[in-house]
Amino acid sequence: MDIQKRAMIEALEKSLGIVTTACKMVGICRSSHYDWYNNDMEYKEAVDGIADLTLDFVESKLHKQIEKGEVS
Repeated sequence: MDIQKRAMIEALEKSLGIVTTACKMVGICRSSHYDWYNNDMEYKEAVDGIADLTLDFVESKLHKQIEKGEVS
């Protein structure tokens, strides 16, 4: 995997998977990300793994808010 793709994966981790934010951090256009995603299996698997981690993170935060009665 090349340097730009690795940078994008790191940016996706930092942005919790938000593609537009990550692309701005790395300085690439969204179409580059989606081209890589659709044509590079290693990149796709890394991105999909971030999506799973992001979902787990968000679910845990939501559960904490529900337990505190902050969300109904």
